[in-house]
Amino acid sequence: MARLARYPLSIAIVSVAFVATAGVFLFARPGYHPRTGLTIKLPAKHPANDLAGAAGWVWPDGTPGWTAGYTVKGYNVSGLQPVEIEASQLAAARKGLDSTGVRVLVAARASTRGALAILAAPTLEQTPTRTCLAALLEGNEPVRWECPGAAPSGSDLARAHVLVAASTTVHGMSSLVGVARGDVSSVVLKVPGRQPWVIYERGTTWGQFEAGVTAGTSASLQVYGRHGLVETLPLDLRPGEQRVLR
Repeated sequence: MARLARYPLSIAIVSVAFVATAGVFLFARPGYHPRTGLTIKLPAKHPANDLAGAAGWVWPDGTPGWTAGYTVKGYNVSGLQPVEIEASQLAAARKGLDSTGVRVLVAARASTRGALAILAAPTLEQTPTRTCLAALLEGNEPVRWECPGAAPSGSDLARAHVLVAASTTVHGMSSLVGVARGDVSSVVLKVPGRQPWVIYERGTTWGQFEAGVTAGTSASLQVYGRHGLVETLPLDLRPGEQRVLR
């Protein structure tokens, strides 16, 4: 039986729970959930503007995300330690971004190789300031910052509905983290033989999501807009492989 795992970034309330029934596991985000039954209340956030293209990668409250190492009641809600974003900060500075403004939208740690994460950083010396994004892979993989609308071509992030960092362990467990463009209404994890799993719905978050599924199950992400399905993103990683998907 394929196992699905979803680690929802709770914005109103992060509830601590572990449920194991019928091969399905639900639990709070790894890396900061208390083991004492404590409930952590976090303020609601706003997703990117409900628009297509580069305008759909603009957040009404400015650059989204947590400062690496940010804690609430002693728990690191960012999912990363400050040292883990140092390479990303250097890459941001070289890109002309504000390296001190690097934020963590979502992070997940599935192995000792490091963490998967989606990062955000503001531009420097631009009016208005824009938000650029990077997908952080495990280990020492190079970090590539992308600024939506900066390169008008088919590879520009402005044309992507989601930005995802995904990896698969040698034992076959796939993990992913991602963020959705503002006009995305939901993201569904689909695994043959299982009920579709909604891992993101537009609401009181920055647009981030995360999930896991055993490899070899032909899983895919189905991305929906206001008028239905807009994209299907196959999760076709080989054991031990990691990749940025969009």
